[in-house]
Amino acid sequence: MSQPSGPSGMIAPRAMTALSAITNRLPGARMAGLVAALAVALVGGAVGCGEKQQLTPPPPPLRPEAEAGPATPKAATQKDCEPVDTDHGPKPFSFDERSIPEGTRLAEQGKAKLRTAQSAEVTRATREDMVTQAVDDFITALRADPYNVEATYSLAAAYATIGRHQCTINLLTRLLQMRPHPSKHAEVEQHLDKLLGRKQVLDPDFAEMRKDERFRALIQKMCEGTNDANCVYGAQRENRER
Repeated sequence: MSQPSGPSGMIAPRAMTALSAITNRLPGARMAGLVAALAVALVGGAVGCGEKQQLTPPPPPLRPEAEAGPATPKAATQKDCEPVDTDHGPKPFSFDERSIPEGTRLAEQGKAKLRTAQSAEVTRATREDMVTQAVDDFITALRADPYNVEATYSLAAAYATIGRHQCTINLLTRLLQMRPHPSKHAEVEQHLDKLLGRKQVLDPDFAEMRKDERFRALIQKMCEGTNDANCVYGAQRENRER
């Protein structure tokens, strides 16, 4: 019988020599049984050492389900202004605190953008962008000079066109507050003529507000002392709201 080849072939002769040494010391049947058991163990171990052991692969890593993150808040819906408290307004600016040239420049810049927005040649996206820019200009103008009549009136008109009616009411209320001041009276009256349609058509920017009770109540205040029965509706018959 040939000896096993490879690594087991190198171990078999040493195993047989060990068996011979043991058999010389043990008697009879006991020796035979032990020899057989040792032979099987040694040969089996030799063969087993020559084989490559296969390792059990590790289980896949535990990956818990991702927890749902906090819900992304939806963009806040644009809200209208809160009504102003005319008895507790901000502290008046002194003349030196105002930046009158900057306020005038920004007001004119905003008016130009509103005219662009009202053009029939611009797209809807351009119109909305121009109105947004004009509103920003008017707000910045009023920060520079809170007594700028043009910026006050034009911002009220811009808000009226985008449905922020309480904002419009607040600004027109502000316009009425400036009316008694000698340095502002003539300019305020000029803008009220446009709003009320005195000797001219009614300002179309306020068309959506003329049925608003808040707006009508404010117009009545503007018309006090004018002795004009048509003041609330506009000076021209074709401009009256029914």
